[in-house]
Amino acid sequence: MATAPAGSTEEYSNLGYALLGAALVAATRTPYEDLLRRHLLDPLGVTDVTADPPADVRLCRRGLFGRPRRPWTMTGAILPAGGLWATPRATARLVTGLLVDRRLGEPAPAWQQAGRLLWHNGATRGASVFAGAVPQGWILVHRLSGASAATDKLALDTLRAAVRTS
Repeated sequence: MATAPAGSTEEYSNLGYALLGAALVAATRTPYEDLLRRHLLDPLGVTDVTADPPADVRLCRRGLFGRPRRPWTMTGAILPAGGLWATPRATARLVTGLLVDRRLGEPAPAWQQAGRLLWHNGATRGASVFAGAVPQGWILVHRLSGASAATDKLALDTLRAAVRTS
């Protein structure tokens, strides 16, 4: 369903990124992870990103009686919409490379803008993340519990406090 006239506004879409990923894979006959590594991760010096990390290094939320919950996965065609796992260090390198140092040019339209803040967030069952940057600094917050809105608020409040004191 259209929410505005074509070209007048933008709206993030997981389906859109899945379709874009499928089109890139079909056009290049190259697996999505290989494309990602070649055009984004390698140029930024990021190594710890994968669609299927070994079970012993996955950071997963615990459920009832302390048992690890089954990890959220997004494999196959939906992978480009958010099915990758990254270490905190790898994610920090992505944020600084893309938003702070702009090593690959201007950030992609998937990064939202609010004034001088460039940001993106995401959530899966039981986990959420917020990454953002302003000229004075950047922040990355990942939580294994709670609602994504609380993660966003924590990140924004922390970033505002850091900017005020710098």
